[in-house]
Amino acid sequence: MVMWRAAATLSLSLLVTGCWPAPRESSPPQPLPAQPQAQVPFNPTRAAAPHAVRTTTHDLQGGWEKTGRIDTPELRHRVADQFPQIVFYRSPRNVKQAALTFDDGPDVTYTTRILDILRREGIHATFFIVGQRAQAHPEMVRRIIAEGHAVGNHSWDHPNFTKLSIAEIRSELIRTNDLLRSLVGYTPDLFRPPYGELTPALVQTIGGMGFKIIDWSVDTRDWAGTPVPTIMNYVRKEITPGGIILEHCAGGRGERLDNTVEALPGIISYLRNQGYSFVTIPQLLHVSAKMEGS
Repeated sequence: MVMWRAAATLSLSLLVTGCWPAPRESSPPQPLPAQPQAQVPFNPTRAAAPHAVRTTTHDLQGGWEKTGRIDTPELRHRVADQFPQIVFYRSPRNVKQAALTFDDGPDVTYTTRILDILRREGIHATFFIVGQRAQAHPEMVRRIIAEGHAVGNHSWDHPNFTKLSIAEIRSELIRTNDLLRSLVGYTPDLFRPPYGELTPALVQTIGGMGFKIIDWSVDTRDWAGTPVPTIMNYVRKEITPGGIILEHCAGGRGERLDNTVEALPGIISYLRNQGYSFVTIPQLLHVSAKMEGS
C-alpha cells in the first residue's frame, strides 16, 4: 500500500509541474530495404567488346558466328561433292578469278564501309542477306543492287538449320525470298546456310526448292575476331583459281568487324598482284542469280 501511494504521489507531482516526459513524435515511415537484384551469370561469349557498336537491329538467332559455328570444311566439301549440281565451293574452271562474298548483312555500320571500298576499287561481290535485317535496312539492299552486286538468301533470322524441321526451313527461305523479290525485283536462287551447316538431308530439302547452295574455299575467319595479318595469311594460303572467299558485312549484336574492313583493301591488292580478277558468284559459276520464272 505504501509503495502504491508513493508511485501515485510521484505521478501527480510530475503532472502538476509539467515534467511528464513528452510523448515521442512518431518517426517518419522508413523505406523498405531495396530488394537485391538477381545477378545474371557472366557469359564471356555474350559480353560486348569495349566501345562495341550496334551492328544491326536484330541479333543472329543462333548466336554469334564464333559461338555457333563448328568449322568442318572437310565435311562440308564432302557433302558438296555428293551434290555437284546443287552445292558449290569453288569454280570448276581453272581460271584466275575470285569471288568475294559477305554474309549476315545488311547493317548500317560495316555493310556501308565495305560497299564504299568495293565501289572505290571497282569490284562487284555477292552478299548473302538475312531477311530480318533486310527488312530493317531495305535501303542497304537497294544500294547493293544499284552498285552491281549480286544477292543471295541467308535465311530470315540466321538459325542453325540442322535444328529446324523441314517446314521451318521452308519458311525461313520463302519468307526471305519474298522480301528480297520486293526489294530487288527478282527471286534469288543462291543460298548460303547459316554457320555453314550442311548435311545431305539439308541439301535435298533446299535443292528441292530450286536453290543453288554456295559454300566457300577460302575462310578469312573474320567471324572469330581474327587479326588483319592472320586474315591475310589465310587468303594467301587458301586461294586457288576460282576460289570463293568468305567474309562478313555484319555481326551479332555488339560484335565488331573492324578487322574485316581493314583487311579488305589488302586482300584486293594482293589478289590483283597475283593476277586475279573479281567476279560475282553468278559470273564465277556461269549460273543465273534468279529462280526460274521470277
